[in-house]
Amino acid sequence: MKELINKINEFEKRGVLDVRLIALVSDSYSEVIFYGIIDGIRYQSNNMVEKGKINSDIVDGFYDDIVEIIKFDTKFDTTKMNIIKADSNGCSFEYDEKKCRTFKIIREWEKSLM
Repeated sequence: MKELINKINEFEKRGVLDVRLIALVSDSYSEVIFYGIIDGIRYQSNNMVEKGKINSDIVDGFYDDIVEIIKFDTKFDTTKMNIIKADSNGCSFEYDEKKCRTFKIIREWEKSLM
């Protein structure tokens, strides 16, 4: 998913360093969360906006771009929940049932970042 990695690298040029994201995408659902470093502090994407570190339109546009890239990738499976974990160096594609527990998947991923 070179296009996804390029999008992360492009986003990092806005001053958000060491972006690490998870995206859960199906044909009818999408959720993207990322962490990044601004001014030496690691923030979750929504907290960046709440703290005034980055404009919400920029983050929302990034989310939309990530979902679009995933949905148009040949690995995208409309019958599953597509779970993508990525940073500026690489990404992984996993699958789960459409009605999987997304909260649990995200929490486990967040623990792996600590």
